[in-house]
Amino acid sequence: MIDNSKSIINSILTALKPIPPDMKSNLEIPRNIKAILFDIYGTLLISGTGDISLASLQGDTLDMDKILKGSGFSTFFTSCSMKIPSLMNKFITARHDELRLQGIDYPEVDIRTIWEKVLGELWLEGLLNENPENKSVDLLALRHELSVNPVWPMPGFPEIVLQLKNAGYHVGIVSNAQFYTPLIMEALTGQTLEEIGFDLSLCAWSYENQLAKPSSEIFDKPLKKLADIGIKPSEVLYIGNDMLNDVTAASTAGCRTALFAGDRRSLRLRDGDKRVKTKPDMIITELKQIESLIP
Repeated sequence: MIDNSKSIINSILTALKPIPPDMKSNLEIPRNIKAILFDIYGTLLISGTGDISLASLQGDTLDMDKILKGSGFSTFFTSCSMKIPSLMNKFITARHDELRLQGIDYPEVDIRTIWEKVLGELWLEGLLNENPENKSVDLLALRHELSVNPVWPMPGFPEIVLQLKNAGYHVGIVSNAQFYTPLIMEALTGQTLEEIGFDLSLCAWSYENQLAKPSSEIFDKPLKKLADIGIKPSEVLYIGNDMLNDVTAASTAGCRTALFAGDRRSLRLRDGDKRVKTKPDMIITELKQIESLIP
């Protein structure tokens, strides 16, 4: 793991503001809610691209040579960086295909393994001046993500999480994410996830599960933990900004849902997508509106 991740994150990121979409809230509270699970990108974090960036490599707009060198990897030729987006897509696609053959409908990668393959390919092509085989790629993956997808706390986060916990709710996370996602959250808030108010046993990250939303299976772990203490899926509210990945996936898992419509960049209504077959129980346009759940 990256020793100075907090200082790196805070030195790179600058404040973002949400861009409110033209949408009205619906604060009709579902009954008997006992637990709340959150999405991250576009919900608790403002996202410059609207989502985690694996599909948004944007190599033509990045100074990849600077990112490589700042992460401990020196190149012989600056043109080396132009190969990186296509190599990443190549290895991500290959890994997705492998996982689909294993029956995973919406596969996810651990981005660190992808970077290892990319650097290995560059080394074989003679484009790196040092064998990357035994070097950590964590810092490289983090720097690249922060460059492609700047993020910032959504107004009301992290305060709302602790308010919910103190009100007696069990609070967790189900998110398409990478290893750096909790690092970024902790750096931006100055608190650990537990200090923020999350129950770590109720947190599910796509990169750890090798599957991503909109698969409803990603909800299995936190919902099983909640079932062990007598909480049914229908007593769980899931809050996210995407009608397919969040509302439909959580509804399929049996949860009640709230669409977070707080930022135009990340709001995903999915109009015309036939996979979206449900409506949210609530529509929230600001995180502070979740206070309406607190008696």
